[in-house]
Amino acid sequence: MGNKAGRRCAGCRKESCNGCSLFNRIQNPKDREVIFPEDFVPDPRQGFGIAFDVGTTTLAALLFDLTDGHQLGALTGVNPGRFAGADVISRITYAAGSEENAKRLQGTLIRRLDEMAEALADGKEISRVTVAGNTAMCESLLGISVEGLCRAPFHKDYQGCCSKKGEELGFSFLKAAEILVLPSIDGYVGADALSVYTWVKAMDGRKKILAVDIGTNGEVLLFGEDRDFACSAAAGPALEGAAVLQGMGAVEGAIRKVALTGRFPMQDLACQVIGGGEAKGICGSGLISALSQLVRIGVIDESGYIRNAKELRRMGVPVRICQRVREDGEAGERRILLSGEVLQKPVFLTASDIRQLQLAKGAIRAGIETLLQKAQIPAKELWRIYLTGSFGNSLSAEDVTGIGLLPETEKEKITSVSSCAGMGAAMALLSGQVQRKMEEDAEKICHVELAGEPDFQERFLKEMNFKGNEVH
Repeated sequence: MGNKAGRRCAGCRKESCNGCSLFNRIQNPKDREVIFPEDFVPDPRQGFGIAFDVGTTTLAALLFDLTDGHQLGALTGVNPGRFAGADVISRITYAAGSEENAKRLQGTLIRRLDEMAEALADGKEISRVTVAGNTAMCESLLGISVEGLCRAPFHKDYQGCCSKKGEELGFSFLKAAEILVLPSIDGYVGADALSVYTWVKAMDGRKKILAVDIGTNGEVLLFGEDRDFACSAAAGPALEGAAVLQGMGAVEGAIRKVALTGRFPMQDLACQVIGGGEAKGICGSGLISALSQLVRIGVIDESGYIRNAKELRRMGVPVRICQRVREDGEAGERRILLSGEVLQKPVFLTASDIRQLQLAKGAIRAGIETLLQKAQIPAKELWRIYLTGSFGNSLSAEDVTGIGLLPETEKEKITSVSSCAGMGAAMALLSGQVQRKMEEDAEKICHVELAGEPDFQERFLKEMNFKGNEVH
């Protein structure tokens, strides 16, 4: 339904619209609440500022009062660059195709960020903006050629922090603001990974810490004993709810968690839906949770194969769960009913969906294992593992280890945090000292190019399996 006269849509800001879902204004402040280190002191400035976390699939904006560093709001949205492809490689290929393509990609991103800023500011004048994103997103925003990311050895084409007036880049609402694009580390490991590094280092400070930013361009950071390492794992958009038949962002109506309920033999699957009510689709945390449960009870085997109902009954799987496996998908594709009824808004997980999730899981886990090998740190010696991303705080230790996304470890060592990248970008927004330290750290972190690792492909194929690890 359209909006009432005189009221603007929180997404498109039009007084009349069809209830667009361009943006999701954060209803629960805890979902995007920025947590600063105890000793963090913001620089006193006048006005208001925004920290952007620019992902390949998801965009997030955090609004602050610059006088005291107080957070005033948060907004998430969808990156409009999907017309050029769902993953970062497709975007780079598109942008490198012609100058016209590059300008179109830049223009659509700038317009969306501008719209988000206006919606979030709600009449406030924004004077300062920081942007954290992977290298491709940052270079696209700046209008810099992405040629350095087209072929190995991959490299970034801008150094340090890049400051521009909004008007120079084509912003309208933000035309008078200082736009500060934060430094990238190198290759595909961008300013978002550096922002994660900055926040984790400030909050923890210990060695033998692993941080995993789960997203379309998954990034892994390892704080070693003598040196810190970073790599980019091309996970694809499946873990953010894209490239999946009924995938969606972590918004109202999305399945966020799947649990096993009841007592044998009457056990069944139960879905937790954001906002309550009927499920419309499934988001990244829901996908991981569903996979973990289905692998654990044997509906899906280690290779990703969905067992048929007859096989499951023979294995002693509860009848209600057996009945969820259907053979009536397109072209006879086997699928699993997660929520609803077949004729009443059903939400399915298909064999194709599982394949996409296998690729994502394999890329991230292989990246983790590669860095652990480089640093010569056994997984059992890690002090803590930070999981972050657009849905980081929705993940449980049991779910991520249940599909083997993380190495075997104690449950207490795994901490899920929503958008460390956004929090690192917020620290840079509010502190010149943090900004300068980020420039120094970007040059010190050892960038590992996974494509150049001789055993990476073999490791990737091995890690595609869903063999779960126990949490103790």
